[in-house]
Amino acid sequence: MKRFTRLLAAVALIIPICLTELTAQAANHVSALDAAKSNEEITVKHYGDEEDSNYSFRLKRTEHSTCTWTDASGIKNPKLYHQTGSGVERWGQMVTSDAQKGKISCYLTNMGSYKGKNTNLRITFTDWAAYRSESGERYYPLLGVAFSKTNDLYGLSFSDIWYEAKLEILDDQGRPLGVDMTYRAEDLDYGQVFGVKQSDHPSGVAIPEDSRVYYIERDGFYYFYADNVNSEEYDKDSVQVQYKNTSSFSLRVGGGVAFPGSFTYSKYANEKIKNDYERFNKYLIGEPSADVSDQMGVMIGWIAGSAKGYGPFSPPKPTKTVSKTEVHGLEAYEYKINFKVPECQPADYYDKLVMTDTLPAAITADEVEVYDADNVKDVSGYFTIQTDRGTQDKITVSVKDTSSDWLYGRTFEVKIKVHKRPEYVFGNSNVVSNQASLSMDNETPEKSNKVQTSFYYQITTEVQNGNITASNLKVPAGGSMDITYSPLTNYYLKSITVDKKAMDLDTYKSKYSFTKINADHHIKVVYAKNPVITITKEVTGKWDEFGTPTFLFKIEGTDFRGVKHTYYEALSIPEQFADNGVYRKAFTLNIPAGKWTVSEVAVSRYKQTGIKEVQNGIVSGQTVQLNTQDYDTAKATFCNQITTYQNFSHNDLEINEFGK
Repeated sequence: MKRFTRLLAAVALIIPICLTELTAQAANHVSALDAAKSNEEITVKHYGDEEDSNYSFRLKRTEHSTCTWTDASGIKNPKLYHQTGSGVERWGQMVTSDAQKGKISCYLTNMGSYKGKNTNLRITFTDWAAYRSESGERYYPLLGVAFSKTNDLYGLSFSDIWYEAKLEILDDQGRPLGVDMTYRAEDLDYGQVFGVKQSDHPSGVAIPEDSRVYYIERDGFYYFYADNVNSEEYDKDSVQVQYKNTSSFSLRVGGGVAFPGSFTYSKYANEKIKNDYERFNKYLIGEPSADVSDQMGVMIGWIAGSAKGYGPFSPPKPTKTVSKTEVHGLEAYEYKINFKVPECQPADYYDKLVMTDTLPAAITADEVEVYDADNVKDVSGYFTIQTDRGTQDKITVSVKDTSSDWLYGRTFEVKIKVHKRPEYVFGNSNVVSNQASLSMDNETPEKSNKVQTSFYYQITTEVQNGNITASNLKVPAGGSMDITYSPLTNYYLKSITVDKKAMDLDTYKSKYSFTKINADHHIKVVYAKNPVITITKEVTGKWDEFGTPTFLFKIEGTDFRGVKHTYYEALSIPEQFADNGVYRKAFTLNIPAGKWTVSEVAVSRYKQTGIKEVQNGIVSGQTVQLNTQDYDTAKATFCNQITTYQNFSHNDLEINEFGK
């Protein structure tokens, strides 16, 4: 076990540091071990060591590894190179502009295996410093990756200019692979610098006890370097960085092959390296021998990772959602049950995988489908879908072939389209609730969260010539609702219909109550204007002071509800009128709308001579039939002429009043 330095610091602005500056300030540098801030320990990994996990991996070159070098900056004629020879293969690029920052990347596929599947590595070169030669000429870094064909190690090629690279670990689908990670910089020589970005939050850094590596914190990085030594003892000049549950991290590197005019070039580059640079300066492309360039600086390293705690899997917990939490009557809606089948080795594949969902008694299933949630693709064909009908429908969705690796690592979504059973009657509650469950093999099923849905119906109201409770009211299924109504002035209640069915007017004079509501309802109330009958008496002849002439009328018929009535009305004429003159006087009747026959009761000394000025009525002999069922008003004039008055006085006539 080796001691390690746990380095945690705030993210700082990244400012490039040149090697000459580090060297000049060597007195301020301390051994990385001396800078240790805790006594915690980690195990220093060596190439080939197994990770402490059932599912570990190590990025390394395989016979199927490929490299795709990309420059997406738009710079014309990018200066790429590809070299093979002496057991080393390199891909790289001579940078020519700062516009290429973050646009140059290397995608390495089939770099080892994780959980029986290939892993990939993407390296993006994100930053480098601005350097000029002693003559003031701007120059740029040489970027690249190198593979050892014999040791399965890989390296980053670089010049003495600093640059920063982001490394991303991806699965065989190109998705980030978040696991516990170890990065090992295997050898630092000739002042090569290895920087760890503080904002990546490394969980530990370890170096050998007798290391010649030095350490400094600066500009948002932890820096390690070996002060101008050349050693084949990789352990001595190594740095190991550990991360928790990450899929990417950044490195900053510098040193190695120097460019003409730089401090490192003039002090350390031998003639062979200088000759090698001349070859690179011509932007070699193709497959020239690499043996003339095997002194080109590389930082050999390796990456290993493990998914701790991933061992045998327990059933995943499904999540259930509902498309509508409030449903109108028989309106259709949808349940969705999501679950992810974890990745695992074939030895841990399930024998069976079954999702069940027993629907509430109020609900019936219309359709069940299964989707690949990530790709939004119908995969129902991979599942057996069964709906058992009964008091409660039971949905069962089971995988047909659990031995297929297609299943593992995917997220599925079961869609159940439903609607309320028409015959179901809600009682005390209008809310239904249920949950799905997912079972694997003989494990205890995992239940989803419960989802609730409430049901309602609507009552629409309509009124003519009056006021009524507002329309489109939402009423909880199984609930009650009172509808009140009233007429405008001088209007009467003519009709009430509920769902087009006539209601008794005496029972529901001003209110109708809906109870145990399990359907939509409509109520219509109609008020009509109070009808008026006007009867006019026209008398011809001379009035003598023998008393007050009085006339009696009988009104009988049927009102608008079919009820028969008989009314009596008297009209007196106390006023005097001249011989052979004509005198008129009228009275009105406020009786229910209907069809009425009006007749005059015979009186002494006055003879009925006719009926005229009829409105909304028909004369029949000595009577008139008036219609106030279809009209608001009706009128008629009864004509009389005095015939004799000897030996009689008008007030000899007695008037009897009759009750209804």
